[in-house]
Formats: sequence, structure tokens, C-alpha cells
Amino acid sequence: MNNQVEFEADKAVAINQRLRQYKKNKKLIEEAKASEKAEIDEVKSFYESKIKRAEDDNAILMTELLGFIDTEHGQTSVSTSMGNVQARTTSDSWKWGGAVAQRKAMKQLPSDLLKTVTELDKAKIKGATTITDDGKVVLNETGEIIEGLSGVKGGKKQCVIRLDR
Repeated sequence: MNNQVEFEADKAVAINQRLRQYKKNKKLIEEAKASEKAEIDEVKSFYESKIKRAEDDNAILMTELLGFIDTEHGQTSVSTSMGNVQARTTSDSWKWGGAVAQRKAMKQLPSDLLKTVTELDKAKIKGATTITDDGKVVLNETGEIIEGLSGVKGGKKQCVIRLDR
């Protein structure tokens, strides 16, 4: 009988030892996952800031490069041994919005500017409307402002760079 009690006690000790190890391992897993997430977030943040700095620097450089082209006197590009810089004029750009904005715009547009599938006929709308300087879309015939549509007025100079290899 005494051996039975000792065996049960040894068994309980062995079980508790494994449970402690299991609990310890579980805590290690949670800490490792938290640490992994924190490190990934830190690395992402580091590279995002590095990329943003480079993109901002490139935007400034493109503006400076555009300044070297005398567009007022018809010059459209400059070539050097490093490459070519061109000044292009942007075209109007419509912002169609989501489904709700498009439905709102459909109520105001004439039916000949809508497709029978009840969606905006974007090609016809581009021809029948104009984008104002503040981004509003206006019907050419009536001068009515179309709610739910907006755009970006074109005509701005844009820099295009092609580097020679």
C-alpha cells in the first residue's frame, strides 16, 4: 500500500512538472509572437519612413528639373549625357467616386450620358462636362454642377525622366 501512495505522489510530481513546463512554453510562445509583431512593425515603420523620404526628395528633384525646361518659349525637353527630362501637360482626370456617388450623379445627368445598364457612360460624360479649377464637374450645355463627381483640372506641367543605361 505504501508503494501505491509513493507511486501516486511520483506521478503527481511528474504531471505537475510537465504542466509547469507546458505553461512556461506557452508563455514563451506568446512573448515570441508579441516580440515578432513589434519587430515587424518597427522594421515596416523604418522602411516606410526611408521610402517616404526618398519619394519626397524625388518630388523636389522633379520640380527642380522641370524648372530647367523653358516651357514658356516652347521648350518641351532637355537632354544630357545622363538622360532626358520632358515637360508634359496633364489632362483632366475624373474622380468617379463609389457606387453611392455615381447613383447620385446619375439622377442629375441626361439619359444619353448614361448606359442602359444604369451606370455612368464615362466616355460621354468626359465629352459633355468640364472640370472647374476647384474640382467640380459641370455640364457644358446647362452649366449645372454634377453632385457626386469631381476631378482634377489638367493643363499642369509634369516631369518625365528617362535615364540612359
